Amino acid sequence: MKNKKYISLLILLLAHLLTILDIFIVNVAIPSIQRGLGSSNGKIQLVVAMYMVGFASFLIIGGKMGDYFGRKKIFILGLFLFMVTSAGCGFATTTNQLIALRFFQGISASLMAPQVLSYIQILFVSHKERTYAMGWYGIAIGIGTMLGQFLGGFLVELQPFLIDKSWRYIFLINIPICIITIFLAIRYLNQSRDNSSLQMDYWSAVILCIGLALLVFSMAVGLEQKDLVAITLTISIVFLIGFIFRQIKRKLKKKEPLLNMELFTHKNFNIAVSASALFMLMLDAYFFVLAIFLQDGIRLSPMQAGYFIVFQGCGFILASFFAARLVLQYGKNVLIFGVLLLMFSLVFQLVLFYYQSIDYKGYFVMFLHGIGVALVLPSFANIALKDLPQNRIGNASGVYSTLQQLFGALGITLTGGVFYYFAKGKTDYTDFYNAFFYGTLIHLLCLTSVLLILFLLPNSVLPAKTEKE
Repeated sequence: MKNKKYISLLILLLAHLLTILDIFIVNVAIPSIQRGLGSSNGKIQLVVAMYMVGFASFLIIGGKMGDYFGRKKIFILGLFLFMVTSAGCGFATTTNQLIALRFFQGISASLMAPQVLSYIQILFVSHKERTYAMGWYGIAIGIGTMLGQFLGGFLVELQPFLIDKSWRYIFLINIPICIITIFLAIRYLNQSRDNSSLQMDYWSAVILCIGLALLVFSMAVGLEQKDLVAITLTISIVFLIGFIFRQIKRKLKKKEPLLNMELFTHKNFNIAVSASALFMLMLDAYFFVLAIFLQDGIRLSPMQAGYFIVFQGCGFILASFFAARLVLQYGKNVLIFGVLLLMFSLVFQLVLFYYQSIDYKGYFVMFLHGIGVALVLPSFANIALKDLPQNRIGNASGVYSTLQQLFGALGITLTGGVFYYFAKGKTDYTDFYNAFFYGTLIHLLCLTSVLLILFLLPNSVLPAKTEKE
């Protein structure tokens, strides 16, 4: 019985790793995809960002569907749809097809991801076991990040076999993994369901999805299609305002809203969401811009670029083993140190890249970057959920995760737009360096804002352990 519990955890983490891997595996392959499909700069950003929009839009409803229809059933459905959309991405012939399929791939990931956390809560009842399981959950994120960067470079450089372009492997590799995971899930996962006081508000999810998709689209192609963007941006604002009014109206009618606006009356939740949003605005965009700069600017091969970025994942995984213990011991000072470490890493990269230097110092600074992320990011969730009423924790978790994905997508379009503005049509290294420089300034501004929030954060939110304790 105990062995089955850990086999179940392995199955869940394998699926979770897939959802993370498919964000980062595309980053390194972006230049190859752009050349292969003849994509514009704006549209190639959407290949990454629309996956995250689909993921963000249906994350909350995906959790509720698992509660109502059964977590095992929705988990397997998510895996199956993820496999189908991955195959579609692998055989896409135009950029528009790839963007649409990436969007639906994100939706399929949103069906899987909430079931993973729900199953962990059910399978591991004791505090010690659950802490252990959540530790591996965090490590799976690090492995997904690291493996995605590595495989993105490795697969792109393989010789095409039965396909025209080797970048297609980054999507097709999901098919055998999904088949194996589906088989194991059918065999080992227990049925789990909880439909108590559940109201499925699909329309809110659809309205939110349209609003977010149009917002991200407007930011991505703003410099290329200004007339169209004036229309799409206006429509997105109308949909997002409509979504907020619908949530308020449902609350007044005693119906469960998709987004409980009362969450934003909790100071800790607002602090954590603000800090996490700014952090994610920087993080995903950093990987996106770095992968392009290393290949188109410094002229590394996809494999060399992926190998370089892998060291960031190594630092993240190593720090994940002791980050929680340090936070318990030293409180918010650990987060402040982590942000300062990230800022040092970014500044040091600007110095190294100025001299077009990729040596052991570069690998070391990427390693430090990974440590910084591990010291900061996980604690935001603890701050967000701290002291919340029990009946709001589930909704708060969904909203928090949704905003993380959303601001990750917005960061890619914002920083990516700035990067392409300075690098568009240029071939000289100086132009690419300037593009990376201004993108990094945005990241440093985001981190400075996070640092300010942490300094203003009351010590009681993340109390340090005293000697008496």
